[in-house]
Amino acid sequence: MGCPYNSDVSLDEQPAVKINTKLIGKWQERTSEDVTYIVSKKDDYNYTILEKHKPAQGDSVSSSDKTYNAFLSNIDGTTFMNLYDASQDTKSYYFYKIVISDEIEGFTSYPVTEYITEKFTSSADLKKFVQTYKDLSFFYGAKVEYIKVGK
Repeated sequence: MGCPYNSDVSLDEQPAVKINTKLIGKWQERTSEDVTYIVSKKDDYNYTILEKHKPAQGDSVSSSDKTYNAFLSNIDGTTFMNLYDASQDTKSYYFYKIVISDEIEGFTSYPVTEYITEKFTSSADLKKFVQTYKDLSFFYGAKVEYIKVGK
């Protein structure tokens, strides 16, 4: 999913948006079959995301597979995914604007740009910052479209 802006705090102190069942399943980028993401329900508010890389030729498994935990935040009607590497002891959150679309039969992810230099110590301050800039195109990196390829 790339490396967008990251923070020691999430957009919400605690997950407050129930999972969206439309996100559950197996996904891949519209333009590549090299990586799949298996999104499953961890609990009513959290997802587990398994990032599976296609093994190199001659290998039976990929050594670069990762597991993430994620939850959604809603800021004035805009949905953001708070994502962190489940294997790390210290959480470092990455943020993506998520737009679910029946038109593409999937969703589009817009990573919050890595060029943000501000650091935040509270979720409230980070959320206020995102709320201020979320409607500006330069606030995001390149969009990625995902299509569902399995349950």
